[in-house]
Amino acid sequence: MALLGASIWFAVSQQESASWPALAELNPALVVALMLAIFLSSIFLPGLQFWVVTRPFVTTRRLDFFTMQGLIAGSALLNYTPVKAGLIGRVAYLRHFHGVGLRAAVVTHALIVAVFIMSCGIALLITVWRPESGLMSGVVIVVAFVVLTVIGAPLLGVLIPAKVAVDSRMRTSRTWRIGFLALCFGTQVLSLAVTAVRWWLVFLIMGKPTSLADSWLAALVHVVTVMGGPANGLGFREWLIGFAAQRGFFSAEAQLNLSTGMAVSLVDRAAEAIILIVAGLFGLALVRRGLRAEKSSPGMGVVPD
Repeated sequence: MALLGASIWFAVSQQESASWPALAELNPALVVALMLAIFLSSIFLPGLQFWVVTRPFVTTRRLDFFTMQGLIAGSALLNYTPVKAGLIGRVAYLRHFHGVGLRAAVVTHALIVAVFIMSCGIALLITVWRPESGLMSGVVIVVAFVVLTVIGAPLLGVLIPAKVAVDSRMRTSRTWRIGFLALCFGTQVLSLAVTAVRWWLVFLIMGKPTSLADSWLAALVHVVTVMGGPANGLGFREWLIGFAAQRGFFSAEAQLNLSTGMAVSLVDRAAEAIILIVAGLFGLALVRRGLRAEKSSPGMGVVPD
């Protein structure tokens, strides 16, 4: 919170170098597009990825897609607390109502982190390489993820501990594991792509249009702060984007001063807060309704680990 407060103070105090005047001429279509991109990159696609990864580890009640969307929306809002209460609550809910044990929760999160690191690594290498042909970039990315999927499929069956309850196909069918990993990588790359569009839109709204490559780099900084930083990277993201813009992490065309980079990040954060509050409260209400329905049904149990 202190980092966020410092970034707001710095960006506002340096008005001569920031892009605040651009907000007076907002294009409604761009604002709507930004809100949609934030919803997709912060809630819908992460919810889809967690649903894909978690389903094989469900041992009791079926985990439907909308329940996971509600959990992700609610946890995204609660993760603004320093201890990431949303993560803890989601793990507890899945354990109690869907039989996803603590060991399974560790495995699913380790898998998501591994997919995240490999996806970001490939995206970063391709972006830094900056091939002239956009088609060539796409081909290289597809080939890289196909190779990772084929190599990772046999490893996945071996690395999951024997004590962890999981869909039998995860251990016995290499074809099934290939399809599973393809979905994991596909949703992660799609999430990165939408996050890049999100940053392209927010830079455009602030009167600082950037290239797609610069938007990819901003997206990578963004997702790293969310995954590795406390409280959804609150304040941490703003300073990193600001320093990246100032120090030439982006291309020469997108190099900005520190306060302008922070101003862009703060506009993104404000739009994100609106989406997360609305969707998060709705998601928590959906989960609460599900809790009541589950408690009134027989056969509810808790896995022992």
